[in-house]
Amino acid sequence: MSATPSRFPGVIVPLVTPFRDDGSLAQEVLPQLIDFVLDAGVTGLVLAGTTGEGYALSMDERALLLQTAMDEIGGRVPVLAGVGGTATREALAQAQMAVEAGVHGLMVAAPAYCLPTGPELGEHVLQVLRATQLPIVLYDYPARTGVQFGVDSLDLLAGHPLVVGIKEASGDLARIAMLHDRYGDDLAIVSGSDTLAMHYFESGSDCWIAGFANALPAEHVEMLAAAQRDDMAAGWEMQHSLKPILTDVENDHYIARTRFALVARGIPVGAPRAPLQALGPDDSAAMRAHLVALGHLAAS
Repeated sequence: MSATPSRFPGVIVPLVTPFRDDGSLAQEVLPQLIDFVLDAGVTGLVLAGTTGEGYALSMDERALLLQTAMDEIGGRVPVLAGVGGTATREALAQAQMAVEAGVHGLMVAAPAYCLPTGPELGEHVLQVLRATQLPIVLYDYPARTGVQFGVDSLDLLAGHPLVVGIKEASGDLARIAMLHDRYGDDLAIVSGSDTLAMHYFESGSDCWIAGFANALPAEHVEMLAAAQRDDMAAGWEMQHSLKPILTDVENDHYIARTRFALVARGIPVGAPRAPLQALGPDDSAAMRAHLVALGHLAAS
């Protein structure tokens, strides 16, 4: 199955937003975190996405995060900004802030909770496009938003020159063939699943927006690199070796587990914001055991 090349190829990390113990934004940790993932070969970043808890940031915090991170990145890799919100006006405000910060594109999710129809969802994205004129990667994650980017919305969007891809985090592998067959060269498919990534790479996807690549950037980069050099056996071996930790991460407490792993590896990103909580003792022990097995922590 041939695939449309991505506008933003490679492993892209939706960056964790660091918080201090009192819950405030820890922008001083961003340089360490950014260098950690970029030094591993990551080719792009998303700011204020799901993994970055963009939904929990005030507009002032979002502005500080975007500007601090963009200054630190210094043009080394392309940067997308997450756009969410529960109403189009919120999405437009977030998108305009991202434009002012100088990002290279947007990752636009469906508005949560309000359950727009397909045509309403398509028009929502088109309004963001008209206001910003930035490339957009659609973010299909119906488990979080309550609605999917189905054909009735994608038919309105896929031919637009600035709709450059769709991050598939639905877990529905049947959508790969449907998207290829219906939209062909008009829409690049981006892997949005850590545990299913090799299925996307086998179909030709060249981009992976991977939340747990915050904590294991080198492993994610190597898995995609193996697939791109057509060494699928090595890619599947890497996927198999990471399956225990990635399965736990995707099953529950995804953000807390990602933060725990980063802290365990020496990057003090802090705990998630309420209502989410830090991992309890049993889950912490399990995550630590995974990291020991992967050689990132001493057994003691």
